[in-house]
Amino acid sequence: MSNNQIYFRMERGLLISQEGSIIKNTENSFTVRSQTFTDKRYEVQVLESIGVCSCPDFEYRKIECCKHIYGVKLWLENQPKIFAEDAIKCDQCGSIRVMKYGLYKEKQVYKCKDCQHKFKEPSLLKGLKFDPEIVTFALDLYFSGLSLRKVARNLNDHFELDLSFSTVYSWIQKYIPRISENVNSLIPQLSNQWHVDELFVKMKDGETSKGQSGLAYLWNVMDRESRFLIASKLSEKRDTNGAIQAFNEAIKNSHGNKPQTIYTDALRAYREGVKQVFGQQTDHVAKCGINKPHANNNRIERLNGTLRERVKVQRGWKSHKSAIAEGQRIYYNFVKPHEALGGKTPAEQAGIIDKKNSKDKWKNIL
Repeated sequence: MSNNQIYFRMERGLLISQEGSIIKNTENSFTVRSQTFTDKRYEVQVLESIGVCSCPDFEYRKIECCKHIYGVKLWLENQPKIFAEDAIKCDQCGSIRVMKYGLYKEKQVYKCKDCQHKFKEPSLLKGLKFDPEIVTFALDLYFSGLSLRKVARNLNDHFELDLSFSTVYSWIQKYIPRISENVNSLIPQLSNQWHVDELFVKMKDGETSKGQSGLAYLWNVMDRESRFLIASKLSEKRDTNGAIQAFNEAIKNSHGNKPQTIYTDALRAYREGVKQVFGQQTDHVAKCGINKPHANNNRIERLNGTLRERVKVQRGWKSHKSAIAEGQRIYYNFVKPHEALGGKTPAEQAGIIDKKNSKDKWKNIL
């Protein structure tokens, strides 16, 4: 490849790094929007100086670095330094030059670019001290509405154990972020209409908000057709910045998709948040409510009603970075069936989980 071709790719990569088309999926995996076809996405994996991309330029020309890899590398230079210690490696030759190669029974399959070996990512439950069934049972009990102490008591009674509620809490903090990384790498099939609503959450050690000690706000973003909960984001204040954080989280989890219409209540923070994040390409329908049938937000408001009851049982979240909010989102999307969806989960409705292979849902997503 000539120097002119290299410089051209570097220049295009610089533009990619500056135009906001890069979404970080996991520690070393990124989704990059095509510059030519705006509805097309490419997956880029980068570890130190080595990069792999799913674009035709990299795949068929066998080059070391395409414009998307250059773009990600330049983008990373402006981010805080992150050390990648657990990149996906081929379990046969040890190479990190691996690409996602579809799903098998809801598990991600990878293909090694060097030895062509296909393999699945090891389960997070491998090597666990306790029976995996106990851990998944604990997660299911907690996110279905039991308190930590009641979960521990149920496990001790059924399995003749001597667990404390703090052990159950440690499982939540350990496994929910990892599950989140797994499920967020899947691309849901969403409609072009989103619903957004917020509710307050009592924090155990929270900061004072609007004169009320220990309150935070949970912003939920839901797809209209599949009822897939795209994002659940905690913020200290019920303001524009909190709305913007939730919108950006939703765009990241939907792999760069943006809705044509977004429904909210009349909170002023939404108006400015929609304007800053989505711009004029998205219609903002505000002043929605359960009693307004022509433009209602009842789907997500009913979800928030359910979450309020569960938050009362959980008796306060410990921090704004708690894994509980994300765990609730995972439970809602991947575990809990919905009557309005014919007994399917939102993940099944969004086309990322096959119902026939979803008997033990927590174990599958782990």
